[in-house]
Amino acid sequence: MSTDSVLTMEHVSHSYEDGTNVLNDISFSVARGEIFSLAGPSGCGKTTTLRLAAGLEPLSQGRIKIDGKVVADSATNVPPEKRHVGLVFQDMALFPHLSVKDNVAFGIEHLPRTERDARVTELLAQVSMAKFADAFPHRLSGGQQQRVALARALAPDPPIILLDEPFSGLDPRLRINIREDTVNILKQRGTTTLIVTHDPEEAMFLSDTMAVMRDGRIEQVGSPGELYCQPVTPYVALFFSAANLIRGVVDQGVVNTPFCPVPAPQLAEGARAVVLIRPEALLMDPEGGPPPATAMGSAEGTVISARMLRHSVVTRMDFGEFNGERLSLRVRRAGHFIPDEGMRFQVALDPKQTFVFPIRDKK
Repeated sequence: MSTDSVLTMEHVSHSYEDGTNVLNDISFSVARGEIFSLAGPSGCGKTTTLRLAAGLEPLSQGRIKIDGKVVADSATNVPPEKRHVGLVFQDMALFPHLSVKDNVAFGIEHLPRTERDARVTELLAQVSMAKFADAFPHRLSGGQQQRVALARALAPDPPIILLDEPFSGLDPRLRINIREDTVNILKQRGTTTLIVTHDPEEAMFLSDTMAVMRDGRIEQVGSPGELYCQPVTPYVALFFSAANLIRGVVDQGVVNTPFCPVPAPQLAEGARAVVLIRPEALLMDPEGGPPPATAMGSAEGTVISARMLRHSVVTRMDFGEFNGERLSLRVRRAGHFIPDEGMRFQVALDPKQTFVFPIRDKK
């Protein structure tokens, strides 16, 4: 863990009063100035982790430090208002009876009036809400309310700001714009940030470092590029996108596929394995050209169906029988070429988006 960590979670486990186990031995640190995301599906424990960091839940087991000071362990429970963290939730929770500028000033009323007004003015300008300073929350759009909530959380200049699914209530186009503005503001101010999200794309866009969570545990921590390109479990690989699955057995260090043998040096000889192939790892040239030089190998497939999804086309293709199974695989290709049903193409395999994992028996 970083020696300049603003937030440190050490072997944190947590259960609710009814005995439900929510977190199991969670450990990570958020470095100063870093944007760190906890990503995973609903119910995986990410929001509970954030609430424990904020002091909104009493800690069951482990230790939490903020700026090097213990705020929660078996003998300590610093209340939320004394942890000095900034909080932004999905519902924004602005005070309806206060104007925009008074909402932002709420947490810094102890400052001298001149300093307080200057900080409010600076923050409203930074979140592009200066002209709404005297407006009340009910007159604002969802995106505008989110900007004000961010400014309010930043006003006390907290050591870390915690954001819980802050963009999920916004419509898709607005969500993209607001999160881009948010990450720019956080980076400009050098604000240490922990964000919770269920959206893989959002986590990748926002984060310097991200942790993928599953059933109360952290599956993998790393940069978005590391987690996408070097997933350590099938769960992490599938968190980012659906994948084609081909089952096989390790034979002389490889697992055979219709395209080519895929190396599996980390697996024992004879081990059952699954090859995960992202749809964009299957390369199809509509002009019928040769496979790219970087490809591992190729196979001929028949188009079953094709659909356009925004900037790409997803084609379902039949590759015949393989290892006793009928292989129907998805191919995703950028562009607007939509092949007709029944057309046949040579499809190559990109090794950079192909992963081999052992098949583990369920116990």
